[in-house]
Amino acid sequence: MIGYPSANELTQGTIFTCAASEDYSDATPLGLVITARCDVSHGKAPVISYVPLIDVRTWLFRDGLRLLASRVLAESLGKMRSALRDAGLAESLLDTLSPQTLREHLETMTGKAERDAAKRYSSAEAHKEAAEAALKGVSEAKAATSLFNSQPKEYQRLLKDLLSNSIIDYHLVERSEPDEECDGYVAVLREIRYLPAALARELKGGIDFQRFVELCHDQPRYADKLNIYSDEQYALPVGMVQSPFIELFMQRFTNLYARIGVTDFSPSVMKSLREIVPFKAKDAS
Repeated sequence: MIGYPSANELTQGTIFTCAASEDYSDATPLGLVITARCDVSHGKAPVISYVPLIDVRTWLFRDGLRLLASRVLAESLGKMRSALRDAGLAESLLDTLSPQTLREHLETMTGKAERDAAKRYSSAEAHKEAAEAALKGVSEAKAATSLFNSQPKEYQRLLKDLLSNSIIDYHLVERSEPDEECDGYVAVLREIRYLPAALARELKGGIDFQRFVELCHDQPRYADKLNIYSDEQYALPVGMVQSPFIELFMQRFTNLYARIGVTDFSPSVMKSLREIVPFKAKDAS
């Protein structure tokens, strides 16, 4: 899946260090080049575009946490509405009364079905509150740990979706360079960044902190293009996503931005199609 980078050019599939990222500026993002190979080889690209690669552990406690919390929140609200219906109450009450007020009312009901509904409502409400705390970033590490621990099945499903690349906004990359031992990286498909062509040419041979300072002095607009802020950082290509994995990545990237929403078919069409079966044998010929 991952090979050594080309020595001559920064082309599609190249992975490099010291990339920038809006949401992960405090981490150490890598970059994955997405500019077409033909544009790079023919010198047609004034900029080299890329998306950030974030290590899985960091991603899990940020975007992964938000995804999990959103799923838990939706599921919890559904369970709370279901509990209200089972207790003989209108689920629309959730739109006008606070969850706490509804819980307190359910707890005053004495029927067996109502008591059971109250327990389910209370449990769902607790999960809802944990999910909302995670989405708000309240005590982020604590909220994340609490939510992950309370939702083992949802967490497992999130990991399965990540490993199968079923999450539309993200793509899992196994490693950044050959033989690297790591948990993997997540490409953030919605964050498209770029390097000016001249800076990309410098990057091919490597850029240390001192050289980056010199480049930014001559071209101040380079300052936010790479994440080089100390002598310990060095920007250079480290790997290459090989075929057919780069084609799969670009297919998913393209599908994300090429989707077109259209009106659904009328329900009457579904009704008409359902009436086809059962059908007579002669109709199938």
